Amino acid sequence: MKIGRPSSGRARLFISTILLFFPLSHVASSGFAAEKAEKKDSTESKDSFNLILPYTDVTVGQGQEMTMDTEVVNRTKNPVQVDLSIDSVPQGWEVGFHSRYPSYPVRSVMVQGEKSTTIEFKAKVPNKTKPGNYEMKVSAKDEARTTAHAEKVTFRVTSKKIETGGLKLTSQYPVLSTPTGQTLKFTVDLKNETNKPLTASLVAQAPEGWVVRFKPQFGDTVISSIALKENATETLSVEIDSPARAQAAESPVTIRARAGAFEASTALKVTLKGTPDLRIGTRADTLNTSLTAGKRTPVDILVGNAGTAPVRNLSFLASKKPEKWTVEFKPDKIDVINPGEVREIKIEILPPPRTIAGDYLLAFSPTSPDAAAKPVEFRVTVSTPTLWGWLGAGIVAAVVLGLGVVFVRLGRR
Repeated sequence: MKIGRPSSGRARLFISTILLFFPLSHVASSGFAAEKAEKKDSTESKDSFNLILPYTDVTVGQGQEMTMDTEVVNRTKNPVQVDLSIDSVPQGWEVGFHSRYPSYPVRSVMVQGEKSTTIEFKAKVPNKTKPGNYEMKVSAKDEARTTAHAEKVTFRVTSKKIETGGLKLTSQYPVLSTPTGQTLKFTVDLKNETNKPLTASLVAQAPEGWVVRFKPQFGDTVISSIALKENATETLSVEIDSPARAQAAESPVTIRARAGAFEASTALKVTLKGTPDLRIGTRADTLNTSLTAGKRTPVDILVGNAGTAPVRNLSFLASKKPEKWTVEFKPDKIDVINPGEVREIKIEILPPPRTIAGDYLLAFSPTSPDAAAKPVEFRVTVSTPTLWGWLGAGIVAAVVLGLGVVFVRLGRR
């Protein structure tokens, strides 16, 4: 049997088909492997967090303050601590990160797993800054130093202030004074300078122990937010309570309103005058004493100031006493008693020698132009001298004896 050669055309077609299939399958498998490796590398090199600064080129005027929300996003399922820093800050500028409410300087932030935390980037341009461009570098690193981000922020400073719109807070009378422990009422105007309605939240930053309340101008409802129509102004009442023991000084209270990216603030000042609080007593904490008729007796009295303002030109006067009694104060005047100070005075009391034994009431009044005080009542128990006691006993005995003699004589008759 004779076997012939295959035709050359069929052979070439078979070989071409094999060669065509092999390179394509090899390329496809290589591409799939490369894509898989790329995805694996991307997963392994995933950042632990992202730093989002929405504005990196800002125009501000001399003396203006710029605030923008900065977001730190955790890309992992575990909490991440991110350290923040700002480099190349021009001399005299106030630049830093702050918490939102209340506002405190922040240099590090802890972000929960797959969550984000918003902080504020604030920059205040000094009034005398020369117009020009100023560049700063904002850096962020996680605690493990596996991820780092850096952004450049350019400030274009102009000689004219930039009209920003948004919210505006003003007070016609930003400084008021009152004695400590009293309530002050400020009136502030909150203006919406945009062409759309806004709902603004209201917060206050005051010294510890103080109470701040927001109310409508006409009404007694305490509010924490207010709806503003476009280009409209609402007048609010801000009530501030200071503690009864607050120090007499000037204390700042900052009011803030915030609606989305818009924020406004105004500084109020409360001048506390202080309140004197005159206290009078004895070491035994009782207002009574015992003395002998005809004998001058000194009584120690404590005079203190439990208030927050001094008591000046304090004097004493016996406003009520039995007839012919002598009552003297030593000293009878005190120039000043400062807050927290206690002074000692003596009251010398002299009842007449023939004063009948018993209880008597004295009253003396402290007077001062700084503090009004009620009269202080003092109870005095008087006893007679020993000689007069024996004499009285003898008289009584003689009377009894005389009566006895009379009864005996009458009985014999």
